[in-house]
Amino acid sequence: MEKVFKVSGMMCSHCEKRVEKAVSAIDGVSAVKADSKNGTCAVTFENANESDIKKAITDAGYTVE
Repeated sequence: MEKVFKVSGMMCSHCEKRVEKAVSAIDGVSAVKADSKNGTCAVTFENANESDIKKAITDAGYTVE
């Protein structure tokens, strides 16, 4: 399954990498692509919980809208 999360607070490629690293550490996540220009994070996952993904983004210092 793929879901695109709306993320605010990302400003640059460093922010994108930080979000991607946090989300990719979750078991069941197979791909992550953060885009600071559009304020999105596309996540491909199986057997992962959306609330865990949102928490990882929030814990990295960004807001999921």
